[in-house]
Amino acid sequence: MRTIISDLSEAALRGDWGPLLEESDKAQGKHWAENARCSGRDTDMFFPCGDGPQSEPMETVERLGLSLVRPLNMCADCPLTTAARCLMESLRDDEEFGIRGGLIASERSALRASWQERMDGGAVGRTLRGSTAALSKAERAEAIARFAADSTMDANAVARGLGITREYLLKLTRLHRKKRRTDLVAQPVQSIDAA
Repeated sequence: MRTIISDLSEAALRGDWGPLLEESDKAQGKHWAENARCSGRDTDMFFPCGDGPQSEPMETVERLGLSLVRPLNMCADCPLTTAARCLMESLRDDEEFGIRGGLIASERSALRASWQERMDGGAVGRTLRGSTAALSKAERAEAIARFAADSTMDANAVARGLGITREYLLKLTRLHRKKRRTDLVAQPVQSIDAA
């Protein structure tokens, strides 16, 4: 499984998130983690000391050696759909540390950065129509901005798509509008001579 999850990760780093997202979507529902090999076990082994987002992956593997064998073998025994969902959850939650989806923290670092900058207009559009999807921070902000700009959108559908309550969506919308007003006021006025 590790090779396959690595292949999916490499494709995502090249900008092709489709295979990883499709595999992750197969592990549906809120109880997806019950299929994980680590379910019900002590998870401390998945947080090895000395592995972090700024570490060099190859050096980390060499340095930590045997302490990585047990958790990575457990991840390798996980169904691919569960491992992909585990990895996507870690990216969505911007988790810097720990082994997730069969990848150590330093291996996920570039993937995390790429995910946070990802902008898929199709995913945002589907979210606005009420379909749930894994969204990056940028995509989530874009969905809220689009909703704030269009009062004809169905708040219940958008909230469902974002996986939040309607009330929380309306709060986020108010915060977005307030920030936008503050940003507009703070912009320097260009003089006619400068143009």
